Amino acid sequence: MVDAVPVVGKSVSVAGGALSHVRFIYSWDFKGYDNTSMLTTTSSKVVGVVAIAYLVVFFALASGMVNAIIEGGSSGSSRAFILPSRSVQTSGETVVITLLLFIGMAGTFLLYESGRSLDPRAQKAMLISGFGAMGVALLIGFMLVSVKL
Repeated sequence: MVDAVPVVGKSVSVAGGALSHVRFIYSWDFKGYDNTSMLTTTSSKVVGVVAIAYLVVFFALASGMVNAIIEGGSSGSSRAFILPSRSVQTSGETVVITLLLFIGMAGTFLLYESGRSLDPRAQKAMLISGFGAMGVALLIGFMLVSVKL
């Protein structure tokens, strides 16, 4: 159900002219929706923990965890943090790449939130920090790739 909430504002032409100085904001009618109580329920905490665990596992798999498990321990110089070989990956490299993926995701989230913010100063701050976080992740990632080659 959509409710119309009249708010005094810009002049709009409405049929009949009865509400010529009223602007309408349409919103969905959520019965019993309270933003603060939804964040404190047990089920939302479980969903948050499961989502974070899913992201950690997904990013670890995407960063080469299987290669680090299979090939990392069999190399002779497994004490090195980064091995300059494209065929072998250590667990330290996997952790670094996973953290880089999280930094890039945080930067992307800041860019998304900057588009939703109404305050121009907050938009600018989130844009700068979002592009900065993504730039740092890219820079460290390229440095890691240059060592690997």
